[in-house]
Amino acid sequence: MNRVPLVEDQRMPRENMERILADSGKYELAASVNGADVAFVICRQQPIDLVLMDVCTIGSKDGIEAAAEIKAAFPNIRIIIVTSMVEVSYLQRAREAGVDSFWYKDISPEALIDVIDRTMAGEHLFPGQTPKVKLGLAESTDLTAKEIEVLRLVCEGLEYSEIAEALGIAESTVKYHVSNILSKTGYANKTRLAIAVTAKKFIIPNLPEDFDSGTAE
Repeated sequence: MNRVPLVEDQRMPRENMERILADSGKYELAASVNGADVAFVICRQQPIDLVLMDVCTIGSKDGIEAAAEIKAAFPNIRIIIVTSMVEVSYLQRAREAGVDSFWYKDISPEALIDVIDRTMAGEHLFPGQTPKVKLGLAESTDLTAKEIEVLRLVCEGLEYSEIAEALGIAESTVKYHVSNILSKTGYANKTRLAIAVTAKKFIIPNLPEDFDSGTAE
């Protein structure tokens, strides 16, 4: 029977996935934890066939970072990233980390058990693109890569000068990008924009390590 650790920091999704594994008759739950930091330790301590891992978990590492670490040390372990976040960078990062498949919890057409079975059979299942999110008057795909980069730092609460320093660009350029984003989306100011973006799970800002991420997804 295939041994599978589950990394998920929310109780209801975790219990649902535990039930899916138990009902399958083919997969044994090796561990169920809420932090991606622990996943590597589990793979080192016992035989593991597949890891089911959320992106946003408790701890200093996200699921994609942990997946890259596991794949580097244990290339034969299959990894499926699961998430409800439609953060645009996740798909590319997951591919670069070498994960085997990628599954959106709330909107993937495939059932999770089907994705697990096909991944264990050697398939690599990735959605064709990140789902679109409506942001005010615009859709998430209407924003340029640079605008999304600026928006991520806006969502972290950085001021214009701090964003400029972080990105190595002029403060006037930051203001130009923010003005364009506000014009496209129709939000009155960057505070309302940031609230809307995080509420719609389009971008998850990098939060302090002591932040309680139990409700992040």
